[in-house]
Amino acid sequence: MNREAGYGTLAPGSAAHIPATFVTQGRLARVRGQNILFSPSQRAIFAVNDTAAEIWRSLEEGTSPRAISAEMARAGGVDGIEANRHVEAALRDWQRLSLIRPDAPPSVSAREAVSQVVAIAGLSVRIEYPAACAFPAVAVFRHLEVRRETADILFQLVEHEGRVHLFRDGDWVLSCAPDELPVMLKGQMLIEVLDRSAYELALHAAALLKNERIVLLCGNPGAGKTTLTLALVNAGFGFVSDDVTLLDSRGYGIGLPFAPAVKAGAWPLLAARFPDLDAVPVCRRPDRRRVRFAVPSEVVPSSPIPIGYVIQLRRGRDAKACLEPIDPASALRVLLNGAFAPGRELSGSAFDTLTLVIGSASTYCLNYSKLDDAVEVITKACR
Repeated sequence: MNREAGYGTLAPGSAAHIPATFVTQGRLARVRGQNILFSPSQRAIFAVNDTAAEIWRSLEEGTSPRAISAEMARAGGVDGIEANRHVEAALRDWQRLSLIRPDAPPSVSAREAVSQVVAIAGLSVRIEYPAACAFPAVAVFRHLEVRRETADILFQLVEHEGRVHLFRDGDWVLSCAPDELPVMLKGQMLIEVLDRSAYELALHAAALLKNERIVLLCGNPGAGKTTLTLALVNAGFGFVSDDVTLLDSRGYGIGLPFAPAVKAGAWPLLAARFPDLDAVPVCRRPDRRRVRFAVPSEVVPSSPIPIGYVIQLRRGRDAKACLEPIDPASALRVLLNGAFAPGRELSGSAFDTLTLVIGSASTYCLNYSKLDDAVEVITKACR
């Protein structure tokens, strides 16, 4: 990948507003007269001009942006405003490309921050937002809030030059655009749960509750898990999880009830069931696809629940809605698709857990085209 990572034209500013130091996340080399930046995390190549290369080398040496601007003005024959412009433009581009990050989160007064403690699968996380970018993220996780003074993990968010940086217990993790913040936080909290919680296997499946049993919805991307999950909630099913469900050693399911992220194509399908969805702010995924978070009004308490049904979704044009029984081997393949095990290797005990689930649950493939028909078929099967 060959891209430009120099700097554009910005309005005059002051480098005094830039954090004191940055940490570089790439390597600079000069090859046959051209300055080339390499990003190991992205495996990407960026070309930069000589001025930007000098700024980069100064950052590598630990020089603050203010000092870099002052040195450019002194030795380069440009005035202070022009030097600040060059430095700010380079830093903005490099933050956007994740080539640099702030050295440490600044201290923020209580009046300037919004604090929220959320709990998921027994793990508690305190999130400290700058007031300017707390909404809508704080609303997306409000249903997970707990009243607690202490937390297992501290997330601090720092906004700078159009980017939001996430620090975990003081260490920088990543950055994103402001409209990506809810998606980024959801993804990072999922990582924390998978790293720290006790479970045998994490299934890529939505989970609902009916008659004290979990109904698992599985399927490839685009199969309609999120849309069907929300439609079933509207039909009286309890909300357990939208995307990932944990299995304990008994084969019981534990939901991760993050708010479902509804893609733009599903907004019209859910408009009648969730009329307030159109008023929800639009967020972006890293691939820039638009989503709205449907924050559940109620969630099933996060405790182990037996699994009663495993349903593979297969959506097709003009397909008549029907549930076809599937054999144990096929059902195991469905659950293993996208599953994650602690240590990243499926253990014998995890396989035994899966066989417990398949041995006791009803397993089906749902063929469908229309959402209403799918809801009706599943509702009848789960009575």
